[in-house]
Amino acid sequence: MKGTGLLPLMLLAGSGLSGCHLVQSSVPVPDDAPVQSEVFLPAFADSAATAQHQLVQSRRQHHWPAMTAAVAWRGELVWAGAAGYADIATATPVSIQTRFRLGSTSKAVTATALARAVARQQVALDTPISRYKTDLPNPAWQAMTLRQLMSHTAGLPGYENNTDRIGSIRSWLKWGHFTDVDDTLALFDDSDLLSEPGERFHYSSFDVNLASAVLQSATGQPFLSYLQSAVATPLGLSSLGAADQDDPQQAKFYETEEGQARLHRSVDLSQKWASGGLVATSVDLAKLGAAWFAADFVPPQIQQQFWTVQKLANGEVNEQFYALGWRHYSDPFLYCDREDPLNQEISYVHHGGVSDGAQSLLVIYPKWQLVVAVNINTQTQNWCEFAHEVSQLTKPFLRQVAPELMSRNRDTAAKTEQALP
Repeated sequence: MKGTGLLPLMLLAGSGLSGCHLVQSSVPVPDDAPVQSEVFLPAFADSAATAQHQLVQSRRQHHWPAMTAAVAWRGELVWAGAAGYADIATATPVSIQTRFRLGSTSKAVTATALARAVARQQVALDTPISRYKTDLPNPAWQAMTLRQLMSHTAGLPGYENNTDRIGSIRSWLKWGHFTDVDDTLALFDDSDLLSEPGERFHYSSFDVNLASAVLQSATGQPFLSYLQSAVATPLGLSSLGAADQDDPQQAKFYETEEGQARLHRSVDLSQKWASGGLVATSVDLAKLGAAWFAADFVPPQIQQQFWTVQKLANGEVNEQFYALGWRHYSDPFLYCDREDPLNQEISYVHHGGVSDGAQSLLVIYPKWQLVVAVNINTQTQNWCEFAHEVSQLTKPFLRQVAPELMSRNRDTAAKTEQALP
């Protein structure tokens, strides 16, 4: 970033935020709270009831203000549930229509938009991005590809090693509003690369921010407009969009500790729409995940490209098993649930996010076309504290659609499978 004085930003960092929590008082997170459950496929009524009970227990046990979840199977929404308060102060119940910050799950949403552009032949994953965006502000970016950006192997720094000093401070503060993804490149355009493109894996939101600017140039539409026209509108995802602090359908976001909650400070996430600045309901997240199995939305060959774990230039698989905007794991247990092993290894594609008083997780089980989306309006000390509860919500549905994984009795498993619609 050039042309902005460092001193004003340093003063803002030192004084503008130092007392931001002093005016916020803590309030108890209620143990008992409103609940909502909606079953969309009657064949899953029992699984939904079990999941709803688990959702209520998880929220109460961990003192989360609100928790929502949604499940889809073979392209259809199965169940959605909610428990808690979108706003504790006004006793506003959370509902399955409540929007949450997605954090880095936004990367999977952006991958969906990019997959649509690849399917339309508007971009190619292995073409240098300078072909699509001729005004790149850093010459070192010229030869990077969208594949490298979306797999975090392009060599860009993360927040912690951004050598663009002014941009680094602005990123940390989440200070200033942006109306164009091109302008957000100024936050890291003066930074050194960590490696040559393709040589190393380094998880960075800047990768996806740059990819969104390339997508914008290639499609000729502002990033948010393309996201709407290519993803949200055809799928009917009315909740999907940029985070807006004044949105009445959006939950309030909290810091919680020992059963007490206080509002998280206000932040502006426009610097990272594509990588961490989107909002949606759990229902719309589940619908988005389910759409990856619709051949007319994401062709199978493109689905496979985006869900294939990427290798480095030396042939090694990257350390996070990262594909393109998604992680792809294969484990003999569900996510963060090592204590309860499955009967066989399971493959799942997923992305999670943490963002200023919110967490989200979207998990897809490709073999069974099962999709699970969960959101809360606070942050946990340990990611697995949240992910483990998501796995517990998943079990009733996985037991129904893939009983061979969960049941030792093969005859019972076969009967359960035959009962599905």
